[in-house]
Order: sequence, then C-alpha cells, then structure tokens
Amino acid sequence: MMGYTLQGFIGSALVLKTLGVRFLTAKVVSLSDELALVPLDDALQDEINQGTEQLLEPWDTLTEKIASVGCELSRHGIVAYAEADYFGGTGDQSCVVWEKGKEWLREIRTEKAINHALKLLGVVCSAEAVDEFDTVHLGRHRSVEGWIEDRQHELPSLRITPVRENAERSAEAVDYFWSRWGDESTFDFYRDCIERSCDTEADLPRFYLLTDGEKGSIAGGYALLRSDLNSRQDLCPWLACLYVEPDWRSLSLGRLLLEHAAEEARGKGYGSLYLCTDLEGYYERYGWIHIGKGYGIDGAETKIYRLCFSKSGQK
Repeated sequence: MMGYTLQGFIGSALVLKTLGVRFLTAKVVSLSDELALVPLDDALQDEINQGTEQLLEPWDTLTEKIASVGCELSRHGIVAYAEADYFGGTGDQSCVVWEKGKEWLREIRTEKAINHALKLLGVVCSAEAVDEFDTVHLGRHRSVEGWIEDRQHELPSLRITPVRENAERSAEAVDYFWSRWGDESTFDFYRDCIERSCDTEADLPRFYLLTDGEKGSIAGGYALLRSDLNSRQDLCPWLACLYVEPDWRSLSLGRLLLEHAAEEARGKGYGSLYLCTDLEGYYERYGWIHIGKGYGIDGAETKIYRLCFSKSGQK
C-alpha cells in the first residue's frame, strides 16, 4: 500500500523565492502557473527551528518558528502551510493560511483542508481535475523527499553571494554597481574597488549580489566599505550601494539585505555599522539611529546613521 505525506509552504513563487535569502536549504518547486511549494524536509525544519522544536499541538511538524515564517511571508501575498499524512487509504490533512501577517484559516485533521487552503490562494478546479489538490498537481510526488528531488520543476531561489566567491560574475558586478550608483567619471573607481575586494585578504571591502539563483539575474546588492564619507574617517565599517531592482520591490528584500549586512559585519568582529543617506524614515524602521551629519569631499551634507550590535569585543 502506498502512503502520502506532505509538509510545506504553498504560495506565490515570487514570495516563496525570498526564503532562499534566509534559509540555504529552502527549495522552491513549481506547482502550476505562479503557484509554488516549499517542501519542509528535515534539513529545512532544522534550519528554521534552530534546535528549539516548540511543536504546536496537534500538528505533526508545525512549530512556532515555522508558523512565524509563514506569517511573515504572508505580508507580501497569501501563504498556506499544509500537512498531509495518508497510509492504506486512511489519513487526514491540516492547513493554516495567512494574509497580511494575520491568520485567515486554520483547519486541522480534516479531509479537505488543503483544498480549502488552495481555494483561498485563488485556485479554481480545472475541468479535467478532480479537485483543487489535483489541479495544482500536489499528487505529483507522494513524499517530501520526492519534492526535494524534483529537478524538472525546481525554481531558483534568491541568494546573497559575495562577489569574491562568484568570480565569474565580477565583471557583471562592476557594471551593475556602477550603473546604479556611479556616473561617467567613476567606472574605473568601481572596477578597481570591486576587483581589489576579490583579491585582498583584508576583511573589507566586500560587495554582495542578490541573485535569482546562483546564475540568474541580479535582483539587488550592497557593499561593506572601510570608508564611505570623507569627513568621518573615524567610523568603520560602512554600508553602501544598497539597491533592490524595481521588479523585486515590495517583498522586504531591502530589509533582508540590511539584516545580511549586519550579520556579515558582526561576523567580522565589528560592533556597529554606519551609512550615509538623504532618505527620511526608511532606515529608522530597522533599528538604525541618526547620529549626526557629515560631508563629502564636494562639501555636500548628508545624514549619518548607525546600527549597533554589541558593546564588547568590537573593533
């Protein structure tokens, strides 16, 4: 007798791709049209739970941390979490659906829970299908492992990669950062800075690309620099060149890039990170504090922000 098991997030492929920024083991598999599945195998569960499995009763796999991930994802589109377990023709399904950070539906151990979730995701049963479950081909595999091994329908996930670890894209990175932040007179500056960042054993500078898969298009990026403001050589390091492509905005990727930059700086032993900007009200949302003003070599005034990690052991 064949069984059927499933645990995973279901939602817009665009929204689910953002999981790759936070979780290296997240895999996105296309279901139909723009809908996709992220199967929760043991590796992804471990990465999300981080050793604390506060299982929510009576679920088989859903924990508080997994639920918080689904809730956060739903701020950018409806997201469902689904579980199913069948053997010998008997079993049940469970689901929870979030929208805009709030729970919309919770159905536990029923026969049609996943169908009800799919309806909320906009799935309409096709003429040739039995139900919504069949319409999106959730019977394509009968186990989480089957979905993980599905290369034919795998979609790329968003990744943040240091340019120095992706040497084949270094020339592309130069063009990218220069075209977003430079002008006709600064191409050689960006080229030299990025090339040196790939060669040096020093911890700075570093440039990072946000890409749609390892070899996919660039969705954004940022840099960590030793200095980014001429009048404040006493401060280090600096976040610079933060950019998200218009097609990828409204998915909180700017926040994810900021979080990644903070982790990178903290990992290098720094206690604070700085930036200069003319933006009003953006960085304050993510814990940055306006600490004063500074000046470029041309005399232009700008605001300085700091993000503090720790007070001890910092460079």
